[in-house]
Amino acid sequence: MAASMKCAWARCLSTILLNSTKHRCQISQPLYASCSNISGDSGNDEIIFRKAEGEGGTDQTGQEAGLADDTKKHRRDPGKAFTDVRVQKILLRLTGLDLDKVYEYRAAKGAGVAKVALMSDQQLKKVYESASYKALRKLQMPPVLGAREPIDEVLSEDPELEGLNTSKLVFIDISQRVPLKKRTIVVREPNGTLRKASWEERDVTLQKYFPQSGRKIGLPRMFQQDNLECMLDDGKHEYILNRACSQFEIDDPEYIRVTQRTYEHIHSNGKFEDLRSTRHFGPMIFYFTYYKKIDKLLVAFLEEESLEDSVDLVKLYHIVHPSCKSAEKVASMPDPTPLEIIGAFAEMDATQKSLVQQAIQTYEKECDSTDSTQLRR
Repeated sequence: MAASMKCAWARCLSTILLNSTKHRCQISQPLYASCSNISGDSGNDEIIFRKAEGEGGTDQTGQEAGLADDTKKHRRDPGKAFTDVRVQKILLRLTGLDLDKVYEYRAAKGAGVAKVALMSDQQLKKVYESASYKALRKLQMPPVLGAREPIDEVLSEDPELEGLNTSKLVFIDISQRVPLKKRTIVVREPNGTLRKASWEERDVTLQKYFPQSGRKIGLPRMFQQDNLECMLDDGKHEYILNRACSQFEIDDPEYIRVTQRTYEHIHSNGKFEDLRSTRHFGPMIFYFTYYKKIDKLLVAFLEEESLEDSVDLVKLYHIVHPSCKSAEKVASMPDPTPLEIIGAFAEMDATQKSLVQQAIQTYEKECDSTDSTQLRR
């Protein structure tokens, strides 16, 4: 069963990464999946892709130079690093595909009822492959972007209108087929000033005229700091992240606050497996990598004796931080082994050097004991 699952996962992954003619998805372009259209609690499998505003494609031949741009730019907006093709491939591999977890029952409105059917082996194989592909679609990662810039643009000053109204007037363009982010919304102040609506005013107005499922007007109580901490302590990490995707836009400072606090809670408690085989595992790993906090996760991979995941994590770190010392050392090696790559990171860039080196030594001892046992047999 495990072998067949691995084969199905490989086929599904190659479908996405190699741009097959049947299910073509070119992730060489920075395509994002709208968070509100991939809600983990709904039965809708549809994914709506959109290109990030102001982002161009990233060719593999020019990726080294692209990611070597100044670090300050990445600090402001991590979107460029996140959409790199190599980063996406590694994040997909690290996420994994556990069908039992992907299709785990979640009490939600409109949730379907499990069906039982009698099938031949061939029919079962087709259903299994179809379920694997749909599961991969469900694992589409929410994009990682920097916080949006505040809107503070005055259109006109009309002091002759001052005093005509005691409250603000909000005007919205309700024309059909206009994207929500491009829809014009302006506010007339009581003093006569006409300005563009702030992001908060836009969110409230758009939700009233064009309501989105799962989104509420104003900040839900569960996202208030005290309530959020209680839910985190109860281990509801995936639920919080799913609700954040439904409630906020991906560049909303509140979305970034909630998701990053959730990642930090997982990091401090070592509960990385809570998000394994979910659409949030990749963004979480990227967050740890971007802010140079991969030590604990690397140790967890080594303790699981998952050398491939450990090497992928260090390679991801080198892609996001191409000028780090370990990346330069590995680049100078003719043909580095996986343990040499991990060892270079532990020696030069690990924030908890002794912890990572100890995990490497333990892994090597486990491998030696396993090899000696097999030789005796």
